[in-house]
This record gives sequence, structure tokens and C-alpha cells, in this order.
Amino acid sequence: MTAVEWLISKIERNENPSLTQKEVIEYIEKAKEMEKKDICHFGAKCCIKVTEKKSWTIEELYNETFK
Repeated sequence: MTAVEWLISKIERNENPSLTQKEVIEYIEKAKEMEKKDICHFGAKCCIKVTEKKSWTIEELYNETFK
């Protein structure tokens, strides 16, 4: 699940129909942190693929990482 998908699910599943501004900010900050980790993980996987000298595309690696 991507950070954006996580954020959408948190907002959609909220039992309280009106999120407070503080809750929205907390969700957004959490999603940003998740996205940062995802980007680092994806970059590390790219580096591994390059050093292994295997044939791959960015789209293949993206799908492998995020789907």
C-alpha cells in the first residue's frame, strides 16, 4: 500500500464524519514519513539491481515494490 492509498483509507475509514484539523495534519505527516521510507526503499532496490547487472525497467521495479 502506498502512502497515498494509506492516507485515503484512513480518511475514508474514519468513524467520525468530520476530522479535526489536527487529525488531518497527523495523517498527512504520517503519510509523508511513509512516502520517504518508500522512496528510500525503492532507491535501494534500484542500486541492488544495478550492481547485480540484471535487466529491469523502472515500471517493473515499481510494481514489484508497491503492488
